[in-house]
Amino acid sequence: MSLVSRHINTTRLIRTYNASTVLQTLYRHGSCSRTQLAKLTGMSPATITRIIAELMEQGIVLEGKAGKSTGGRRPVYLHIDHTKLYIASLKLLRDDCRAALLDLKGNILSTEKLPWGGQTPQEFLHNTVEILSTIFTQAGINREHILGVGVAVSGICHPKEGRVIRSVNLDWEDVPIAELLGSELQLPIFIENDANACALAEVWLGTARDAVSSMYLKTEEGAGAGIISNKALLNGSRFTTGEIGHVPLIAGGQPCRCGQKGCLEPYVYFGDVQARYAEKTGRKVTRSQFVELIQAQDAAALDLVRESAGALALACTHWGILLDLDVITIGGFWGKLQSEVIDYCQRYYAATARQSGIPCSTTITGSSFNNEDADLLGAAGLVIDRWFAPLSVPFHR
Repeated sequence: MSLVSRHINTTRLIRTYNASTVLQTLYRHGSCSRTQLAKLTGMSPATITRIIAELMEQGIVLEGKAGKSTGGRRPVYLHIDHTKLYIASLKLLRDDCRAALLDLKGNILSTEKLPWGGQTPQEFLHNTVEILSTIFTQAGINREHILGVGVAVSGICHPKEGRVIRSVNLDWEDVPIAELLGSELQLPIFIENDANACALAEVWLGTARDAVSSMYLKTEEGAGAGIISNKALLNGSRFTTGEIGHVPLIAGGQPCRCGQKGCLEPYVYFGDVQARYAEKTGRKVTRSQFVELIQAQDAAALDLVRESAGALALACTHWGILLDLDVITIGGFWGKLQSEVIDYCQRYYAATARQSGIPCSTTITGSSFNNEDADLLGAAGLVIDRWFAPLSVPFHR
């Protein structure tokens, strides 16, 4: 049984669930009076008073300004002190493994690179626990104020079991991350595919806050999608929703490492684009140099960008119309190319919808986050989503 689901029938959990419900309500509404909290949560005024007193004692909830009187005492509005609740994030990708500590607003307070290579998954995760513990100690925070640890993994995950089913990039198979981390840290552990985690980060902290349905397209290090439908992460029984990188889009297109042609991945994975630039020009360039070449209107670079923009426009249009999305966010540096990529995708989408007679109000945009921070914020978004949603994790005291 996972750390999150233990002790589900205890009186203590009923009380802590009430506390988490109050915090959910304050998080969503910004500020509320005690009377408003009672109405919004369905709890009795006495229960609200007791919970608020406990949360104020810990410094998690603060009193703010007084409202207007409606005949009795002036209501005092309450709000969460976002600097007193924390989230730990882990980013486990092919070329980048990092740990971070964030506050509830998504501000990264501390980050540390995780040494990779020559370790079993168990050894790596044990060392990760030691690094996280050092981060917590150096930050001087009360561990009881840490909501949980979010883990964004490049691979197929079983979120409910907290297990990596298969990660080709990490060369992991059937690794019980939540059990291994949770048994040492004694904190709730949540894991997700990296694209799904980034989709949740955009919902809670970024471009998709006001969207009912949205999609995050993960690019640059590969290709994948995280899909939000009716404010909830879309996942199937085999946990492969959004595995779009190796679904051919372009007949007779660029060859892909999977053996097919025209998949999305060779158009957005920078290593493949970099290799094609070298074939065209005889020069191998870094990512930053490639961006500079685009800005300098280098012909070979612009040809490759147009090729990638075309593939992304097809992906956005096919899946955007299929899923009736409000917002599509393109992650990675492709999402930073406003005129070359974002505007092109938006025009293509609108033209296709118009020609097909489909009402179109979908917004295509780049990510709110720096690429190197996106997965850490994605892991934080995972914790926020699980903690501030119905049947959220216990509020530990």
